[in-house]
Amino acid sequence: MPNTFAPVGFAQYSGAGSAPTYEQTMAAIASGNTTPIFFNDPVMQASNATGVGTGYIAQATGPVTLTVAATGIATVATGAMTITFTAISSSTANIPTFASTNWAAPVGSVVVVSNATGVPNGVFTVTSATSTTVVVQSTTATAATSSASTPVVTVYVPVAGVFTGCKYLSVSQKRTVWSNYWGGSDASTDVIAYVITDPNARFTVQTGNSNTTATAVGQANVGENIGFNWQDSTATGETNGRTSTGISTMFADQFTLSSAGVLGANAALPFRIIALANFEPGQTSPLVGINGNDNTSGYNEIIVGFNNAMPRNFAGV
Repeated sequence: MPNTFAPVGFAQYSGAGSAPTYEQTMAAIASGNTTPIFFNDPVMQASNATGVGTGYIAQATGPVTLTVAATGIATVATGAMTITFTAISSSTANIPTFASTNWAAPVGSVVVVSNATGVPNGVFTVTSATSTTVVVQSTTATAATSSASTPVVTVYVPVAGVFTGCKYLSVSQKRTVWSNYWGGSDASTDVIAYVITDPNARFTVQTGNSNTTATAVGQANVGENIGFNWQDSTATGETNGRTSTGISTMFADQFTLSSAGVLGANAALPFRIIALANFEPGQTSPLVGINGNDNTSGYNEIIVGFNNAMPRNFAGV
């Protein structure tokens, strides 16, 4: 039957560990982090106003596209390339609200540059940042400034894992509370979080499309990388997660598959498609009548593993 859109985030399917932990690790959420983190949400390392990691985790964000002028990129003889962009307010969609007044690209994240002239296009690693500049490593030694075209610059932050719950000392209840999601308040001290970080973990996730009508993610997409989102193309004003259940509404964003046409962009996406959920090659899935298991229609479920993630990434954030 045709699938309906009802995502529940990235639910663990398998991993190298054993029940009940499945290679979960403990992490910390700052008590002042007012952005909720839901069960099955991807999370990332939080960073400060200069992009340096704080040691805490936060709800992960999808790719962040920077507004860069035609002359906004310059290289120097030391092999560094500076990208100047318009400051992004932390209230902007896709930017965590716990961030400083203006967002800075986390050190160690990946920047993809395309459509630039006079400076290199490709994939670069952030070495320092402010709310209006990103400095990346570059092998180009000749000073140059882009001027003939407006570059497209996107920041991809590695995920640190998938959130599975937390505990904290509640201000209102005066006791330790165990919860499957962090609501953004009520903790007297830092929150202890539980995160799946196993590099071999696999997750089932429903697909969707943030830009246009969703179609089936098929067998031909196995092996490709994919991003995530919580707002699909069919509705506006959506927010992530259901406070009634504490469960994520993140989905694997089919629209990010189009980034394969931009040099290096697809390689920077956080997850890799391993298989279609409950798919038997050459046969009809025995679970085709259950939502998400019709692999011939949009909003089907897939199995993914980590791609651009801290356990697999050489650069720390």
